[in-house]
Amino acid sequence: MATIRFIREGIDIQCNPGENLRDLVIKEKLQLYGLKGILGNCGGAGQCSTCFVSVEGGTKNSLTPLTSVEEEKLKNRPDNWRLACQTLIKSSALILTKPQSPPSNLEELRNSAENKKLPR
Repeated sequence: MATIRFIREGIDIQCNPGENLRDLVIKEKLQLYGLKGILGNCGGAGQCSTCFVSVEGGTKNSLTPLTSVEEEKLKNRPDNWRLACQTLIKSSALILTKPQSPPSNLEELRNSAENKKLPR
C-alpha cells in the first residue's frame, strides 16, 4: 500500500501502487479542479491541462515518469507539477492539489506535512 498525503486537505489516503492519481482524488471526493477545470475538464485524457498537482515530497520514484503529454503540456510550469490524469502512483507521496492557487499558509502546511513521516 502507498499513502498519498494531500497537503491542502490535510488528509492521508491509502491506495494501491498503479492507481491513477486523478481517479484517486475523484474517488475520495477531493477538489482537484479550479473553475476552468470544473467547467471544461477533458475527463482524464490529458488534453485540458486543468488537473494540476504539485509533488511536494516523497521519493524521486514515488510516481511514474512524465508522459509525453505532460512534457508538452507542462513546458512552462514548475518541475514538480504533474497532470493528475497522467500520473500513476508507485509509492507514498506528498501532493498539493490546485497549486496554481496555493493557500496563503502553504509553507506552514508543507512543514507540518513533511514533519509527519510518510510510510513507504
